[in-house]
Amino acid sequence: MKRLTVYFIHSLKMEYNTYIYLPVLRSQVLVKHKLLFAQSEENKNTYYKDLIAKADIVVVDLTNPDMGLNMELKEAITTKKPILALAQTSIGYDQKYQKLLKNIIGYSSEEEFRYFVETFVKNYEDKINDGKVDPTVILGTLK
Repeated sequence: MKRLTVYFIHSLKMEYNTYIYLPVLRSQVLVKHKLLFAQSEENKNTYYKDLIAKADIVVVDLTNPDMGLNMELKEAITTKKPILALAQTSIGYDQKYQKLLKNIIGYSSEEEFRYFVETFVKNYEDKINDGKVDPTVILGTLK
């Protein structure tokens, strides 16, 4: 298993400590990876483009978007990193994001949020090599 670097994009207009940081930090699966939170003490003075460049994969919460979220999301899309897009079902998301991102997933609890992020990370553990997605598709094995 490769240790992935996961970057989290979110709006500053939401309670990101409650809805993103704590659920992720409570995960037995996710704490084995390097987690980049833009508003953490360690990263709050680091340019978001530098954080995205370090990341293998990106998780974005589209709840209550703001200008910062839009700028970070644009950068993540431009770098062609794998992106998991989530939104709180009680609030929803702006439909303009449906054109940019495929399969935006709604969540209604901390457990659901954590499950979707864990599943996304597990999916890429063996597909990321030194910051690049492995394009190899295994169709079968030779005997």
